[in-house]
Amino acid sequence: MKPLKVDKTLTLSNGLKMPSIAFGCAFGNWTNKDQFMGFQPDLAWKTIPLAIKSGYLHYDSALVYGTHQILGHSLGQSFANNSLKRENVFIKTKIFHPSTPLALNSLGNSWDMSNKDINVEERVIHDVERSLFELNLGYLDMVVLHWPGDWNTSDRQHGKFMRKEVWKALEVLYKKGKVRSIGVSNFLERHFDFLESATVKPMLNQIEINPYIQQKNTTQFCLKHNIVIEAWSPFGSGSTGLFNDPVLQKIAVKYNKNIGQIILRWLLQKGYAAIPKSSHEGRMQANLDIFNFNLDEQDTVLIDRLDKNLTSVITSETIA
Repeated sequence: MKPLKVDKTLTLSNGLKMPSIAFGCAFGNWTNKDQFMGFQPDLAWKTIPLAIKSGYLHYDSALVYGTHQILGHSLGQSFANNSLKRENVFIKTKIFHPSTPLALNSLGNSWDMSNKDINVEERVIHDVERSLFELNLGYLDMVVLHWPGDWNTSDRQHGKFMRKEVWKALEVLYKKGKVRSIGVSNFLERHFDFLESATVKPMLNQIEINPYIQQKNTTQFCLKHNIVIEAWSPFGSGSTGLFNDPVLQKIAVKYNKNIGQIILRWLLQKGYAAIPKSSHEGRMQANLDIFNFNLDEQDTVLIDRLDKNLTSVITSETIA
């Protein structure tokens, strides 16, 4: 069977092309309470250069990850030796993350979202400019709002106000050209209340999607509004037992692919982007080797039926 036409890039609503497979630049432990829990950017020194060597052209980072400088340094070396050109690499980061024990909050990488006196526009400009400084870049291909609000508040009006203001500030930077595209992350349908005043619609919503959590209401809303879906944790962060699923194991054998490749192909055939992450060079390369086969309709339906609404880390359900 000839592979379906699944491009290696997706076109955003403003016409910008984005590679459909990104390399995730978050490193650390978020699930095992018996070990240190938090971000560990030091793990990126070995892994990001391997991702560059493997051929990734899309990198997904965030201010709270602490990996900007490592990503910028690693890419800078490739720019210097002409193995990569800046214009061929899509670099995305995220701002507007609630305070969390996992991050270095005193450095100002996360937000105290309960602070009603904050100058939102100044803070957004600061965070984007800090990201550019740490990455040693002149512009960003995309900036994403990391979360729709604070996990620990029921103040819906304040949440709506913050989303409206932070999005308005992001629009300013987009129109100035410092940011080539703008989007959101972890937004459920109710969190798009800022659209009533927006002059630019989000071009992307990065949400947790894998066969065990498919968020169908959110994805349908985004597709209706021409917002590209990007799946984080496509493999379940290793905590859900996804790779032991007998349905996925059987499908992988049928196509002579590994389970990760089956999941990524399933996502791409739906028209989604994905952010797989691995520290193993062979698996990094395998995650890019997904454009030479099709999942037939029967197998796609079997994977669709695996939905358990089983989150691997955290959820947006409590955010007002």
